[in-house]
Amino acid sequence: MAVHVGIIDQDPVRLVTPLLDNRTISTHIVFIGDKNQEDAYHRLSAVLEQRKITSEFFEIPSVVNTSLIKQSIQTLAQDLHNRGEEVKLNASCGLRHRLLSVYEVFRTYHWPIFVVEPNSDKLCWLYPDGKEDTQVEDHITISDYLTIFGARGEFHHVDLPPQLDQKLYELGERWASNALELGPGLATLNYLATTCRKEQKLDVELSEKQQGYRELNMLLSDLVEAQIATYENGILTFTNEDARRFSNGEWLETLVHSTVKQIQDSMPTIQDRSLNVQVYRKLGESEVRNELDVATVVNNKLHIIECKTKGMRDDGDDTLYKLESLRDLLGGLQARAMLVSFRPLRHNDITRAEDLGLALIGPDELKDLKTHLSAWFKAAGGSDEI
Repeated sequence: MAVHVGIIDQDPVRLVTPLLDNRTISTHIVFIGDKNQEDAYHRLSAVLEQRKITSEFFEIPSVVNTSLIKQSIQTLAQDLHNRGEEVKLNASCGLRHRLLSVYEVFRTYHWPIFVVEPNSDKLCWLYPDGKEDTQVEDHITISDYLTIFGARGEFHHVDLPPQLDQKLYELGERWASNALELGPGLATLNYLATTCRKEQKLDVELSEKQQGYRELNMLLSDLVEAQIATYENGILTFTNEDARRFSNGEWLETLVHSTVKQIQDSMPTIQDRSLNVQVYRKLGESEVRNELDVATVVNNKLHIIECKTKGMRDDGDDTLYKLESLRDLLGGLQARAMLVSFRPLRHNDITRAEDLGLALIGPDELKDLKTHLSAWFKAAGGSDEI
């Protein structure tokens, strides 16, 4: 049974994923880090513990002194040698001077050394020569990611009857395919659903002017036909809070999540997905809450999708910066994020998103949502090897 050894850094996911690979014959890892990285160690340990994988923390000096670090690692190596177990160094993470110090000591023991290449997620052998590179199996979850990066998630599971699920998907698809035409009507529906939320009720009376909107009437007919609302004598009544939220913009999130679910059937690199994840992060003494509209893990990389049915005029920059920030905070260097917008995007929103490394799907692309999402997921790598 091999013992893995790895160095903790700010993005330690690739120390965990090889251990979750069912072909890995290892149930123990030694995490190397300085005293300031003990919290990170405990988070990594919590994720592995759920899989019955044990771990230990080996503390090295925090000073930038390679001689001291090598002395410290020599002690660890001697201890591992005395245990008489097979040892493998995962050289995927760690500050350069620490990694090279560890590498130098471990090479003298002729222990196998590998790295997980971040873009392809391939496990590549540095030593010994001749071992074949392999694709790391995809088993890390959204919840694992949040734990590793110091957050926790609340997952909202709603099991709709298959018939209603399909009906709502078709409804969302129809609305998305006619984004430019239905835009004004959906803005009004959004306003009506928001009014219900503010007044804490499920019915709202339309003004005479609103009753005359052609696009709005088309949308109301769709809701009535799907049996999630009634519309009589100018009064719109939602059947329940979920129906109100669906009309308040969640229809787009539902559509995106259902599309991810469909793609998953033919793309095995998609290993986990969730709708409306509430994320809590510690900030000093308080806790900050954020919502991920749609989250998924593809080829061991966290993907976050923000769905927006309102225009970007007032808060476009905020939306994009927040999305970039959440991507980096919750998923590290390999995480990816996308904005799906039902309303047209301004030129500066598009250039800003490109600068921040965010993918975009606008109203013109919504009618081919599955195609665009599939291409984005495929770009996460891993599928060529399966």
